[in-house]
This record gives sequence, C-alpha cells and structure tokens, in this order.
Amino acid sequence: MTFKPYPVLTLFTAVSVVILIMFGNWQWSRYHEKMALVDVAPEWTTVSGSLLPGTVRQVYSLTGGSAAWRDVVLVETADGAVFVAQTLHYGMDAPVPTLVTTPQFFSARGIWHDPGHRNAFSTEDDPAAGLFYSFDPAALARTLPADLAAKVVPRVFEPETLLRTDGAMPEPVVNPFAQPQLNERLPPERHFGYALTWWGLAIGLIGVYLALHHQRGRLRFRGTQSP
Repeated sequence: MTFKPYPVLTLFTAVSVVILIMFGNWQWSRYHEKMALVDVAPEWTTVSGSLLPGTVRQVYSLTGGSAAWRDVVLVETADGAVFVAQTLHYGMDAPVPTLVTTPQFFSARGIWHDPGHRNAFSTEDDPAAGLFYSFDPAALARTLPADLAAKVVPRVFEPETLLRTDGAMPEPVVNPFAQPQLNERLPPERHFGYALTWWGLAIGLIGVYLALHHQRGRLRFRGTQSP
C-alpha cells in the first residue's frame, strides 16, 4: 500500500475528526448522566388545598411512546394556585373531562416540575374546548379570570398517583410523569442519538478523506507492476 497524503487537508481532517469525536463523547456522557437519574428517588413534597370548580383543563402528552390525555385542575393553596394532574387516559381522542362543581379538599404527595414547552410539531391549543398540547401553566392561566390567573404558580405539580380512566373501571396507577428526569428539556434517548450522529460524521469524514486520496491516486492498496 502506498499513501501520499495532502498535508493541509490531512491536518484539517484530523482536527475535525477529533472535534466530532469529542462532541460524541460529551453527548454519550450526558446520556449516562440522565439515565442515572432514572434510579434517583424523587424529592417528594405534599401539596394541600382546594380543588376549584370550573378549572378543569385537558392536556395531551406522550408517555412511553403512547398518546395520553390528562385532566388537570387548579388547586388553591396557601402559597398560590397550582395546576395538578388528576387523571390519565390513553388514546388520541380526549375523553369526557372530569366534572368539578364544588370546591373539594385536595392533598397529595408528588414532585414539582418545570412548565411544559411547545415545539414546532405541537398541535395548536384549543382554549375554547379546554384542550392543550403542553402542560404550561401560563397558557392554562389565560383561560381563567384575571384575579385567579394572577395567583397561578409557574410550575406544575405531578402527584405520585393518577386515576386511569380508559379501562372498564377507573383505577389508581403510578403517575408516569412523576419522574425527576422529566424536568430535563432533552430526554436521555436524544443524547444517545446525538452521540451516534457525531461519531457517524467522524467516520464519514474519514471515509471521504480516504476516498479522495484514492481517487487522486495518492492511496493505493496494491503496488503497480512495471511492464
């Protein structure tokens, strides 16, 4: 095999490959860091207050790759008003919402989460129908009277259990959204995919580099025999 590399091209290729591998390694480390959070026990806290009638809204979410709707309701506490998830219903179509006609005492153990965020693929909310496609207290508060909206806390509370309503009979289930790692904007799987992408670019760049030298006659795997 003979190899006569272009000096400048070789330098830039080597630097680029090192950078791409470093990016991949960083994403790989972030993947492992976030996966470690799966086994971290949540910092449980308790929220107590009064469920307010007329504040039930339905929020669409994805959990475990499955579409689900949750009824969320405003709970007025001593420290403000917070939207709390109450039910879990798997399916693309929103079910009949929970009916809260009178103030009811509420108390549950759970964890706090940052508000949800929309992305470029999110369906537009339908406030008139009470349907929302991100669990964002600010968006939900805009459907409330001004005095009540001013009390809404800019975080959401995920109780330890929800009432699953898509079966023959409603039953309490573990809340799949009551997980610390869900406060991260990027789930672990995204970092895993990014790591593979950066490493793949590094491998592809090496392949292009070698192919270019082979095409220009600077890389030969067999010696040319003289006639």
